[in-house]
Amino acid sequence: MSSYYKDTVKDALFPQKKGVITKRNKYLQPVAPEKMSGAQIKKLREKLSLSVSVFASVMNVSSKTVEAWESGTNEIGGAALRLLDMIKKNPDILLECGALDDKTALR
Repeated sequence: MSSYYKDTVKDALFPQKKGVITKRNKYLQPVAPEKMSGAQIKKLREKLSLSVSVFASVMNVSSKTVEAWESGTNEIGGAALRLLDMIKKNPDILLECGALDDKTALR
């Protein structure tokens, strides 16, 4: 866990010192992810240089699900939308969390 996160949470907890962030905390609040269209999902996948099947593995869904998102047949939501929002903002998270394994270091 990064020290930035720890420091931010510590600062947000300071006034009450209850040990957890709640919805009543006025210093740190959850932010809803922005909705993503099928075209935006496809653009992100292509920007990451991932095939549909690899992207599906990273997202822990089927290739058919990714195809449905990209075609607009299914709307993405819930945890998958949050994860895509995080990947969009910080693509390195895929390597940092182990969703992609960097084999280039072994060469």
